[in-house]
Amino acid sequence: MKKTLGNKTRRGVQYQRSGQKGLFRRFFSAFVSFAGVSFILAFSLSFLLLVSIALIHGYRLATSSEYLALSEIEIEGGSHLGYQELLDLMEIGPGINMLQLNMPDLHRRLTENPWIEDARLKREFPDQLQVVVREKQAYFWVQNDHDLYYADKSGEIIDRLTPGRFISLPVLHIHGNPEPEAVIRLVDTLESRNFPFSIQEVAWIELSEPDRVEIYVQGPDLSLFLCCTELNSHLKKLNSVWRDLHQRKEINKVNRITVAGDNIWVAFNHLTKP
Repeated sequence: MKKTLGNKTRRGVQYQRSGQKGLFRRFFSAFVSFAGVSFILAFSLSFLLLVSIALIHGYRLATSSEYLALSEIEIEGGSHLGYQELLDLMEIGPGINMLQLNMPDLHRRLTENPWIEDARLKREFPDQLQVVVREKQAYFWVQNDHDLYYADKSGEIIDRLTPGRFISLPVLHIHGNPEPEAVIRLVDTLESRNFPFSIQEVAWIELSEPDRVEIYVQGPDLSLFLCCTELNSHLKKLNSVWRDLHQRKEINKVNRITVAGDNIWVAFNHLTKP
């Protein structure tokens, strides 16, 4: 009985020592694993810190390098706005570092100008900037609030007329709410040279509902009345009558031509030169 108890006691001691060793091994293994992970993290953070410092230092060197200083600015597409005006809009000039050019900001500054439809900018390292602008084209003068404005092909206002920037254009008068496409169709027809005169000879155009248009040609002191929705057929009749009046040398005696449907009327001056 005592022998049996003695064996159990020794076995208990052995189990206890074995448990202590196992606990120590697990603790040591966990400590080694934690130390390894900590070392890897510390090494990674140190490496990232060194890389960040190197990048910052490299960026500072690059942004202060004369090798990347802007020396040439190419601008294409400017006609209404001059080269220096476009530079002033962007607020840049030779000498600025290429890496410090804020391209979205430069694009915004350009397109905020009422004359610029769109702009494309491209850096050509090490020292060139290419700018291509697409300007709006003025076709008319329009009056608004007692001031004259430039207007585009559809009659939309571009910018106010200023003495220092003068372009002679026909005056456009719009009454009521005619279709916006009516003006565009009229301009396209004038530019296609289907009219017996050019758009440069037109003094003013008056557009009213329902798409009726009056065109005043200053040279022969002539008013034309047409319908924008039937321009093609009306122009055939107009050109035929125009040629006939020229052949009879009576074009300078006419002050009004009206085309409506299939009919055309010609009005002559009451007082004509012999």
